[in-house]
Amino acid sequence: MSTSKVQKQDVLQAVVVASFFHKNFWPAADGDSACLMPLVNRPLLHYTLDMLESSGIVDVIVFCSSGSVDRIKASVQRAAGARRLNVVYTTSDTCRSFGDVLRHLDACALIRNDFVLLWGNVVGQLPLLPLVKRFKSLRQSSDRGAVMTIVYQQSGDPNTSSAADQTIVLAADTGRVLFHNRARGKISLPLELVLNSTVNIRRDLIDTNVVICSTAVPPLFADNFDFQTKDDFVKGLLINEEILNSTLYAHVVDGDGYAGEVFDWPSYQRVTRDVMHRWTYPQVPEVVDKYSLRYGNVYIGENLKLALTCNLGNDTVVGSDSRFGSSTHISNTVIGKNCTIGNNVTIENSYLFNGVTVNDKSVIRFSVVGENCTIKENSNISDSCILGSGVMIEPNTNLKLMRILSSDLTNKSKKLSAKAYAYDTENDSDSDDDQDVRGLTFRKRSWSINSCSSSDNDDTASVAASIPDDTCMFYSEVVDSLIRGFEDHVHCDNLILEINSSRYAYNINYREANFQVIRAMLTLNTKAELEALNQVRYYAQLQSKLDYFLPVLKNYIKTMDSCEDCLSAIEDIAKGEELLNTVIVKVIHHLYNMNILSEESILKWHEKEEDTQFAKTIREKANKLIEWLKDAEEETDSDEDDSS
Repeated sequence: MSTSKVQKQDVLQAVVVASFFHKNFWPAADGDSACLMPLVNRPLLHYTLDMLESSGIVDVIVFCSSGSVDRIKASVQRAAGARRLNVVYTTSDTCRSFGDVLRHLDACALIRNDFVLLWGNVVGQLPLLPLVKRFKSLRQSSDRGAVMTIVYQQSGDPNTSSAADQTIVLAADTGRVLFHNRARGKISLPLELVLNSTVNIRRDLIDTNVVICSTAVPPLFADNFDFQTKDDFVKGLLINEEILNSTLYAHVVDGDGYAGEVFDWPSYQRVTRDVMHRWTYPQVPEVVDKYSLRYGNVYIGENLKLALTCNLGNDTVVGSDSRFGSSTHISNTVIGKNCTIGNNVTIENSYLFNGVTVNDKSVIRFSVVGENCTIKENSNISDSCILGSGVMIEPNTNLKLMRILSSDLTNKSKKLSAKAYAYDTENDSDSDDDQDVRGLTFRKRSWSINSCSSSDNDDTASVAASIPDDTCMFYSEVVDSLIRGFEDHVHCDNLILEINSSRYAYNINYREANFQVIRAMLTLNTKAELEALNQVRYYAQLQSKLDYFLPVLKNYIKTMDSCEDCLSAIEDIAKGEELLNTVIVKVIHHLYNMNILSEESILKWHEKEEDTQFAKTIREKANKLIEWLKDAEEETDSDEDDSS
């Protein structure tokens, strides 16, 4: 065999599935070309190709439908990373699932060697070559039946939607996948899993949809037509491991890279935030495109026209050749290229694609606006509206929780204007009941404290749908962990690990973590729950929770500084919560009895001079407790003198 043929066989291949078999982004993008949807003003597919190119991969096979192949080819030609790739396109109009794509690849005999398989919506930087070498070494040395290594990203929050719904059991020494289950809540594990070996049970892993495959994977799909998804494949191999003689392994991305899959609007938000916060470096706006970076993660494109009174808040990206009027406020938002924004416009926590026009005095919150849309004056678009391309919203229009099309292609839409049709999911018998039609709003919760809410006037505003600062995100995740921990009786050691993971993920310093953990413990009730409680029942419930979380309290409150943080958090929450205000002295006394707060810290807090009337009133309420503490201290000193 010639040297050139050997080298050709040894070249690492990657297969990119560029057609998505879902409508999660519709009507902003359809499944066939959703890989071209912009994320931070750059097509998703470009991130994927850049990641492959930076990993040293040369040969790339792109699968797409015949209807979208021309658009995808044109986009790939403009991608900087694709210039050094040998890209081959393969199409099929009969593929309806991920499994069909693998069977198509097997029929075309395009796979020559071990290959990387991923969707065209993966963003990040991964050292893929070492993973492939490790996979090859594994098959050659210890496990010839290994057919796939699944790449997972460790999540700082196990309640993340894509992490909380799966449990994975791995062999501790090899990383071999022994058990996989996609179910929320409690699960049953086979006893034999833990009897004969040491295992790691993981519920903190996010599937990146990047896998390293052997050449045996496409034939396995071809031989088993019930394998329609990757989960079907994993489940089938685990159940029939001895029959198929195939094994699976996992690799967890921790400090050696980043990978995030964009498969719905919540993940779109999460990955957008990670790009703006530079977790994906060097795939960040000012490196891959012509942007300048300003303080607060504000990215400014070229040739902008900004009015002097236009305010750009934190976590904002503004595309090139855009115009902004006076007294306009934009924050936590991505604005596309060639956009025109009028005067007195407010845009928050939203995504505007290229060529959008927003006229004066309009408001857009928590929404997506497709390409070349026009929002006329005095319009209000909020609460997860998704507008397809070319939509025109007439003046003085209010839209909430709607998907808007520019034409009635489905004959199932309500006409709002000549170029605005509201899609009617209730009358669509073909719609997926499990599909999240709320778009950006994927979790709603009423909060008794508004400091981390997306809207001070909306009790049901979606905290998770907003993109607040890191401290607020940390607080929100701690609340989620504590609620789940108390309701499901999760061991406090595990809760401490979750909280610490969130602390490191959001770069929260130790004292701020102390403050936010106590704050979270005191705000676990919704507003509706608080309204149904009287003072006695409220304190009884709060006391029960504090007792349950005693190990968590002892982990964070153990110095004078941390005691000060604890008392500050109690006082801070009591300002906005009347029930806590009525029992604040009891709470402080209870924490003293639990040996969380020291006598010295309470006395120091009470003696601290405060300017606000509220702080003075709280300290007056605590006078009897302070007298009791001083009397107890004097009695202790007297007893010590007598004994001496």
